[in-house]
Amino acid sequence: YKAGTPDFEKYVEWTSYSVKWFSENWPGVEYPFPTMTGFQGFADMEYPMMVNDTAIPDNFADSRQTVDHEIAHTYFPFMMGTNESRYAFMDEGWVTAFEYLIGEAENGKEFNDKMYTDFRVKRYINDPSTEQDQPLISMSSQLSGMGYGSNAYIKPAFAYLALKDMLGDDVFKKMLHHYMTTWAGKHPTPWDFFYSFNTGSGQDLNWYWNNWFFSNNYIDLKVNSAIQSNENLEMIIHNVGGFAIPFEAEITLEDGTILKKDFTPDVWKNGNFYKAQIEVSQKVKSVKIDGGIFMDYTPNDNLYNL
Repeated sequence: YKAGTPDFEKYVEWTSYSVKWFSENWPGVEYPFPTMTGFQGFADMEYPMMVNDTAIPDNFADSRQTVDHEIAHTYFPFMMGTNESRYAFMDEGWVTAFEYLIGEAENGKEFNDKMYTDFRVKRYINDPSTEQDQPLISMSSQLSGMGYGSNAYIKPAFAYLALKDMLGDDVFKKMLHHYMTTWAGKHPTPWDFFYSFNTGSGQDLNWYWNNWFFSNNYIDLKVNSAIQSNENLEMIIHNVGGFAIPFEAEITLEDGTILKKDFTPDVWKNGNFYKAQIEVSQKVKSVKIDGGIFMDYTPNDNLYNL
């Protein structure tokens, strides 16, 4: 790199941290090569044992996120041998999910969530073009612009992060390792990935693969109704967009107390309407649902006043 480039002066530290973190946390598989070289160029591109990145001297968080993203490609596609030109979600999607996970370790949840939504999510959720709502299983070579970008990066990253939320870290890591061990270097197809995860988890996840990879769903929840009967609050949540996502219900009581309850994507296994029963100690003023980084296309209908 050119001496005096502020972010590249940090690259040895950042790269060492990234290789160690990916090896020990997510994916939790030992870095499979003997070296990693960071090169100051213009591509923001990954290669086996090398990343070629543009200098971003005035935004260290952005620069470091780029390093993390490109190094994560060591596993997908290089270790696995997936075909990015046909199914980019099999590498870019995983790398974008790992980018989020390591970013939280580096920057804390609040900062990381804002950076991730500003850079990744808003461009997807605010783009009304139909091409970006093509099913994830669509061949990447047939997509362009935001259609390619959404299907390659943020939509599959959401699918993986939502699955991690639903199954928990232990099961998710077990089946991820089963997939990587079974198919490393063997050029797995999407169906190899789906069935390997089914086997590794000991569950039939076909409903989930159909929901995320074979539909033209999007992210949009709505509070249809909320009725209180004594100490029981009954909410009906409509998954208008269809994607199986996690969300949090924030219940504000009459005295200002706020109750929070998390729901995993599993609540959408049997359809797009979910009836939630929540015990409350006093009169409820309002109910609000929030998907966090899973940003809602129409957030105005996420609040219901009783």
